[in-house]
Amino acid sequence: MKNRTKIKSKLSVAFSENFPNAYNKFTLKHVNQQTGFPETILSKPLSECKVALLSTAGVHLKTDIPFNLDLHPGDHTIRIVPGDASEQDLTVTHMYYDLKSAKKDTTIVFPIQQLKELEQAGVIGEISDVHIGLFGGIMDTEHVEAESIPKVVELFKNKNIDVALLVPG
Repeated sequence: MKNRTKIKSKLSVAFSENFPNAYNKFTLKHVNQQTGFPETILSKPLSECKVALLSTAGVHLKTDIPFNLDLHPGDHTIRIVPGDASEQDLTVTHMYYDLKSAKKDTTIVFPIQQLKELEQAGVIGEISDVHIGLFGGIMDTEHVEAESIPKVVELFKNKNIDVALLVPG
């Protein structure tokens, strides 16, 4: 990570901690508000659904190439996390939140262990064998909408995923 990116990261974290209302207003202006019902309603009980995680907290395997934080306006590529990945296999790369807790316990931004427990308890049908990690600090979402999200949708359709849980970062 370049020094300029490190400074930008520290300023962003400090700004969000000291001026949360202004930070939320700034970050939410990049979000398209959706109204009405969700695009999809479950056609079967959750206990019969295949569930995947989709995290924008910068989660990826330690063996993956980390998200490139020096790219402007942000790294829109995706990381595929196998369903059998353990907490020890994962790490996070992000610049817009304090990573200390997430690096100690990745389940706070990627609750794969909790999802496995829900599967064992019969609350969900099954856990997917693939999950997605994204870098959520992208200010210009053009590439995310045109490239990343279609890849994720195609992957999830091919894997017969019924439910994707979005975990923001």
